[in-house]
Amino acid sequence: MLSPYQLQEIDNDSFEFLTDSGIKYKVYFLDYSYIFSDYPAITCPVYSFNIEAIEGNPDTSPGDERVGLTVSKILNFFFNKINNVAVYVCETLDERQSARKRKFDSWFFRYGNKELLKEDCVAVVEDLEIFNSMILHKNNPELLQLILAYKELNERAPSK
Repeated sequence: MLSPYQLQEIDNDSFEFLTDSGIKYKVYFLDYSYIFSDYPAITCPVYSFNIEAIEGNPDTSPGDERVGLTVSKILNFFFNKINNVAVYVCETLDERQSARKRKFDSWFFRYGNKELLKEDCVAVVEDLEIFNSMILHKNNPELLQLILAYKELNERAPSK
């Protein structure tokens, strides 16, 4: 049975881990609440959720299932606070955002916590599709307001 990689907690909002193939990842959360500033009824803390290879090339070991398991473990830890909300945006610089979305979706559904909900949207900015997901606890007291605001923000992305 697979087990997650050993985590090094850098601070309350960031973690690092080293894979068997020598790739070092940083997984971190940044305050993203300002995105919802036009929605004063939303008081939950909202974070961006980021995954970054800080050493090595992830393309050299694309089939490492323990990476997804480890990312899932971090999300489960983060969502011990049911009011937390995370937004994941697929990087577009190398035009591999579709592959990132598929990978994250597979991790979420294979290893994810059944108490979490993932809402997916696509923001279109200057003909560029930006895949993004909002993850929140099903028991979040602001669930409906968050989902409606998130969808509206994606619809008006070019103006925000």
